[in-house]
Amino acid sequence: MNKTTYLAAILLVLAAGCTQKFKKTKSALEYKIVSGNGDKAIKYGDAVKFTAVGYYRDSVMSTPYDTLAQFVDVDSTKLPADYLFIFKLAKKGDSIITRILVDSAMKYGQVPPFAKKGQYLGFRIKILDVTSDPVLAAAQRQEAMKKAVIIDSMQRIKQKDTDDKILSDFIAKDKLNVVKTAKGVYVEIKNPGQGETIDSGKVVTVDYKGMTLAGKIFDQSYDANGKSLKPFTFPVGQHQAIEGWDDGIKLFKNGGEGRMFVPSALGYGPRGAGTDILPNSCLVFEIKVDKVMSADEYKKQIEAQQKLQSQTQPQQPQGQPQQPQGQQH
Repeated sequence: MNKTTYLAAILLVLAAGCTQKFKKTKSALEYKIVSGNGDKAIKYGDAVKFTAVGYYRDSVMSTPYDTLAQFVDVDSTKLPADYLFIFKLAKKGDSIITRILVDSAMKYGQVPPFAKKGQYLGFRIKILDVTSDPVLAAAQRQEAMKKAVIIDSMQRIKQKDTDDKILSDFIAKDKLNVVKTAKGVYVEIKNPGQGETIDSGKVVTVDYKGMTLAGKIFDQSYDANGKSLKPFTFPVGQHQAIEGWDDGIKLFKNGGEGRMFVPSALGYGPRGAGTDILPNSCLVFEIKVDKVMSADEYKKQIEAQQKLQSQTQPQQPQGQPQQPQGQQH
């Protein structure tokens, strides 16, 4: 089913569902089931193959992944209670429409930044298949994963070009003197630093300030007075930091200072992070390299800290019961 046909099918579901009234679950999630004349009812323990499209008000929030089948086991450990209840009312071929007021959704977690109170968010779900055979379900999941990898790869290529245009325009506007890495991080070097070059395997300690391109600070290692409070220490090239950091930090040495302009594909990608880093956001990091160590030097530092900590901890008197961990007074 191509994208156009898929969205047309959604509109047909909407039209069919308009004549039905919504019912409510115990936690205020509204739902209705549009019959697809299927004869295989969903029961506890089944694997359900379905597609789901999110919507806000009357607008479909479509993504390239919406045409891909998803899979879920009808199990209380895999489905929220409301959806477990609703799925067990449906059959193969049915469509499920759910909605919840933005006001209520805010109590359960994140909502899109554009969502307004008094409006509805929800999903339009199409039940494609129902199986009790775990081998068949596993094969279907594997096939869907292969398709997802292909789409993800295509999306990353497309987003990489979009990110580069955003960053290059931003840099040109401010007439910044930058170096572009092979992976696509733009680095403004205010002070390159001295000593050994930072490369994979080195451990670095960095003070930083993370911002959106609009200048909103979402994280920093400084306190309100600008004093270093919690610098970030990480081994370079070992996926302990976002890929943009692993890439851009290599242009500095000990004491180096500057800014790294990180494309979303090398940052937090299509998922974003928290409420300030939206999906596909390019980011700016002001950084200062405080220390560069070899892996062996870092290991010795950790061992020394652990030894000091053990020496300074008060000894537990013999025969006295220990305080349960995590309990505070």
